[in-house]
Amino acid sequence: MTPTIGVVLLNYNGWDDTRECLRSLAAVTYPRWFPVVVDNASRHDPRAALSRDFPGCELLRLPVNRGWAGGNNVGIRYCLDHHADFVVLLNNDTVVAANLLDRLGLAAQSYPEFGVLGPVIRDFAPPCSVQTEGCVFNRPDRPEFFQRVAVPLLPRDIPTIVEVDIVNGCCLMASAQVFRKAGLIDERFFLVHEESDFCLRARRAGFRCGVIGEALVWHKGSQSFRRTGLRYQRYFDARNLLLLLTKHPRLPGPRRGRWPSLISYLKYAYARWEMEMEAGCPDAADAVIEGVIDALQRRFGPHRVGPRWGSEWLRRLFRWRQSTRQRDLLRESLT
Repeated sequence: MTPTIGVVLLNYNGWDDTRECLRSLAAVTYPRWFPVVVDNASRHDPRAALSRDFPGCELLRLPVNRGWAGGNNVGIRYCLDHHADFVVLLNNDTVVAANLLDRLGLAAQSYPEFGVLGPVIRDFAPPCSVQTEGCVFNRPDRPEFFQRVAVPLLPRDIPTIVEVDIVNGCCLMASAQVFRKAGLIDERFFLVHEESDFCLRARRAGFRCGVIGEALVWHKGSQSFRRTGLRYQRYFDARNLLLLLTKHPRLPGPRRGRWPSLISYLKYAYARWEMEMEAGCPDAADAVIEGVIDALQRRFGPHRVGPRWGSEWLRRLFRWRQSTRQRDLLRESLT
């Protein structure tokens, strides 16, 4: 029997993007699927436009913005309650190939050990280069935390799969069994790195994660952050990366240990702060500090405006480090 797939789109003040995505989904050839749009308390109610242009699409409108995590959880619960065998979380600022669900569904049926799957993602604008492929997390042989894995584009009768640690949340399909065993999206993240946590939890629950060797989604990229501002991306990145590291200190395969991970995190946070300061974006630099402080004090969920104990101390430490680096660079240039 053909599995049923529910597709969740999260809308937050981005109805034009959502409409374009739904238009591409209207051409999907898969026989058993249904869409649901979760509106995260947008300024304008999209119900009238949705019922007029996409009458078969369910809309779940939330009274408050619950972020990527909370909004998608509402959609996931709806899909599971309506007997979906798989749920696709799809960014609303994408367009998809007509065979997206056919290929993901075939891959899932052909390789049932893979509980989380996604395609290669291309940029929306020409030349439509590959935007994201596969990703492994926190390996000790490279300095970054999220390390790219090449996924060759090899269209075949049965999709080829490259195993990864993390499937990009731009287009992520998980089986109902994964959600029942590993749980839904952790709403403490609110926004940024939440799909990474979900994939790592799925792996710990005994499922494999993979990317099929086909580019089936085109992504405009970070439309919500263009609307809300860079500082929120910097805040949630800095805060949630530490949450992710502390939630997954021990994973299969070669990884950094707990203390090397913490040291690498602090170096990363400083480098991000310094980059924003040098780019003339002190507001974004301050957001990095807020994120670090909130992570250390275990304050998660939506961003909260207000003073934070310890932020001035950390700012002075970063400024001291910046001045010492500048002096060292000056000495090197004079010798």
